[in-house]
Amino acid sequence: MDRKRKLPGKGRHVCYLIAASGMLFYALTQLGQSGEGGAAHLFWYVWLGFTAVIIAANVNMLLMSEGKRREMARIKCAKAQRWERALEKRIAKRSEVVQRTRGRG
Repeated sequence: MDRKRKLPGKGRHVCYLIAASGMLFYALTQLGQSGEGGAAHLFWYVWLGFTAVIIAANVNMLLMSEGKRREMARIKCAKAQRWERALEKRIAKRSEVVQRTRGRG
């Protein structure tokens, strides 16, 4: 069984959307109850902003076509492979430098 997919298909995004909606309603109720402090209001506005981003991302994933989802997965895989090759080059270069400095000493 694939460990990355705990909930099949769009179910995961529905769960995230429900959780984010709960966060949104909690923030809206607390915003009215917070005192006069500007820091408290700032905190709740940032909370609302993050919640809005989470909701927008999950709605986008629910509305996205399967072809677009496959294309995004392909791009993500290509980026991961490129990042892995760059790390391998760095490690190889670092090991060469270490071997050269050990050879001189």
